[in-house]
Amino acid sequence: MPKVISHTPPWLCRPSPGAAFFTGKSAGKPAAQEPPADDYVGPQRTLARRGTEIFAVVDNQIRWADLSTLKENWHTGLQSKKKSAKAAPAEADAGQQWRVLTVPVYGQIRQLVVSPNGAFMAIVTAHTVHIAVLPDSAHLVASDRSPIRLKTYQLGPTTHVIPESPVVSAIWHPLGVHSALGGCIVTVTADAAVRVWELDRNNHWSFDRPTLAIDLKKLVDGTSCDQDFSPPGFGKNRGFSADSFDMEVASACFGGDAAEGEDAWAPMTLWVAMRPGDIYALCPLLPSKWQAPPATIPSLSAAIIPKLAAAEEDESDPELADQLTACRQQFEWLREIDQQEAGPESESAPDFDVLTRPSNPSAIPRLQGPFHFDVGDQVDDLEVTDLLVIPSKLDTEALMTGEEDEGALAEDEKEGLSATVICVSTRSGRVHICLETEGVEGQWLPKAKATTFTTSLSEPADLVLLESLDTVRENLREPHAWPVFTKDVYSRYNFFLTTANNVAFLSLSAWAQRLEAEFQAEDTAGSAFRIGVLCDGNIALRELIIQMNESDITTAETPNHLSASLVFADYDLGYLLLTYRGPTPQAAILDEPSRAVLSSMSRSIEEDAELAAAHEPLPLKPRRAPYQVPAIFYAESPLRTFVEDHVPHRHRSTLREQVRLSPATLDIIAAAHRVLSAHTGVLERAAADLFRRCERLRAEMRDQLEHIATIAERIRNVSSSIDEHGGRHEGSRSEASINARLEAARARQAQLVRRHAELRNKIAKLGGRPLSDREQAWIREVQALSQSIEEETDEQGKQTLKQRLEIAKSLAQQLLAESKRADTEQQAPPEAPSPARIPERLQRAKVSDAMRMVERESAVIDAITSRLERLNASLS
Repeated sequence: MPKVISHTPPWLCRPSPGAAFFTGKSAGKPAAQEPPADDYVGPQRTLARRGTEIFAVVDNQIRWADLSTLKENWHTGLQSKKKSAKAAPAEADAGQQWRVLTVPVYGQIRQLVVSPNGAFMAIVTAHTVHIAVLPDSAHLVASDRSPIRLKTYQLGPTTHVIPESPVVSAIWHPLGVHSALGGCIVTVTADAAVRVWELDRNNHWSFDRPTLAIDLKKLVDGTSCDQDFSPPGFGKNRGFSADSFDMEVASACFGGDAAEGEDAWAPMTLWVAMRPGDIYALCPLLPSKWQAPPATIPSLSAAIIPKLAAAEEDESDPELADQLTACRQQFEWLREIDQQEAGPESESAPDFDVLTRPSNPSAIPRLQGPFHFDVGDQVDDLEVTDLLVIPSKLDTEALMTGEEDEGALAEDEKEGLSATVICVSTRSGRVHICLETEGVEGQWLPKAKATTFTTSLSEPADLVLLESLDTVRENLREPHAWPVFTKDVYSRYNFFLTTANNVAFLSLSAWAQRLEAEFQAEDTAGSAFRIGVLCDGNIALRELIIQMNESDITTAETPNHLSASLVFADYDLGYLLLTYRGPTPQAAILDEPSRAVLSSMSRSIEEDAELAAAHEPLPLKPRRAPYQVPAIFYAESPLRTFVEDHVPHRHRSTLREQVRLSPATLDIIAAAHRVLSAHTGVLERAAADLFRRCERLRAEMRDQLEHIATIAERIRNVSSSIDEHGGRHEGSRSEASINARLEAARARQAQLVRRHAELRNKIAKLGGRPLSDREQAWIREVQALSQSIEEETDEQGKQTLKQRLEIAKSLAQQLLAESKRADTEQQAPPEAPSPARIPERLQRAKVSDAMRMVERESAVIDAITSRLERLNASLS
């Protein structure tokens, strides 16, 4: 869990050039003069990065800046001010240190998506997509700061247009061939249409038509790969269908990034989340030319061929017919790849081979799903906004079977989980964490057969809902919020969630490591219980990184949603989280996790506990973000542009003449009053907010001073009981009592540390350690004894321990009654000689035998009860 070292650094706050980067012409403009907001509700990804360079949308313009340069120039200007007292106050801020990138986009920009190699950037509005060619970094850092007009191509001029369905996601394909001349991007619209675009600057037709277009609403009911699954053309009537609501897309993402250690199917699987909560998967979704990582083809061969051999052995089983067909399709698809001659290596990834997409069984895969997860009573809250898929790790054991360096590769791939984790965010800021254990593999629809009636092959599947977390307090939830995910740079099991007013950090790393240890355990005895404990407890660690103030949330001059966050891990910038809303950047400098990981690996558990108790550092995290000056304080007066904006041209000449009472003069004064009152109203709210902050700061300082005074008084009371010679004053507390309390506190602290260490050791031993033979025998004995107590008769019809105890108790009661009756008869005078009399010694012997049997059975029951209680205590 990263610690927040500080919030927005000074080189991003006013009056630094970094803050001016986010300040537009409309910053501080009153709400009355702002253009009317549209009804757009969707992702706000108006901040993108390329290394340390950032691209942001300000006043619907794209601005570029290098954060490293901004920080370096700020430090340089600060040092120059300290060296020269005669320097001008604005010397450090002189000159514009960012550039405007002009693009012919006529709608409000909603998303910026930079290609993996940084050569292109997708500019997405509500309905259109433009592909801009990004200049090289050396060209952008030139001394000339004039605007640059980018070379842009409109993607699908007759496809992504205003009358058509809005664009939800634009994703660069992780396996696409990306170069300076082209790339591969996938667009997903709200009407469940998926299009694959293979861009080539030398072929303008590649920007006009997609190479592969799939309508998921048709594919979900498909029965044969020979059907037409293309979306309807421009202007065609689509009609009404229930799928228009059930399959309204909220977000889409690929299952992997083609990184080392990922499952081979993950980067070619497109996951699509619908707003009602259903999730679908398309695997494999590939362009006609794609680049394969080095381990992809070997891992696919190691997984497909053994599975096909096992399925062919049970070919006679009718229940495995579908599995056999799927295995043969995968084998046919893989065989066509093996028969290809490897093309030239990719420019962006030299180790990747460029291959051609197989034509058999089909270029369009089968739609797998829908994947459901049960949220119980939270159905009304389930309105999906974003999707994050964490792929399962590569099966190195199957890949490196028989290889000499098997151990070395397995050592490098220890981290990761052998299952896919799916995270879903909702409008209310709740995050649902699910687990997909079966694994998504390549599947295709079968070939059409004549005179054969077939039904839809889409089969629903269930996801394991692990945990649901709230990242926004109920009183701060916004109806226009659209939470989105941002991946972390250190671990794929860590991510950030950006909502309308805060940024939260969530981590699954610790839980994934413990769960994988159970999956890989050789002895499975007790694993089901331990896995259940891991999945029922707390799974995700949650930390609030940025929280906007309530007064800032309702401010009129700022937009109402934070942009999707960016995460940097750079030598100059450190571990930086950056987002913005309007003219105000919001950032947090986090503690790099590598230090904590190294320290925890180099120290034992007992040493960690002792050092944490004795050398706990002071908390560096501030309680709130620093005060950001509202934009209205440094905005220009609206009266400067009042004449040009609000006074008709025919009445401007009267402004230079003597004031006359007339309807025209009254209209001008009324217009000026409206503009000035709106401006002063925003100024009043900003000043009132500053006044409230100052009053709150004074109250907190007063509380801190009172607390310090109380502590000082307690210290004075202790020190006043000591005289000049070190002795105690009469009537004061004795030194022995204070030392006794101190020793008792130290002893209790040591006991707590020791108990904590023992518990951590015990819990650590439970994860992944196989049980010994004695432990397994003990568990079987306890289970048999508990079963014999609960059940009436065992499997062989014999009496159980409970029945034997009841019989012994009844016999004991009968024998006691007989003994009492015999004693009474013995004490009474004999009326007549009895014909037969039982000897007294025999009677006492029988009573003593019965009492010993009762005591023995009672001891057995007490021993079993105590062992069961200890077992329950150890398991809890």
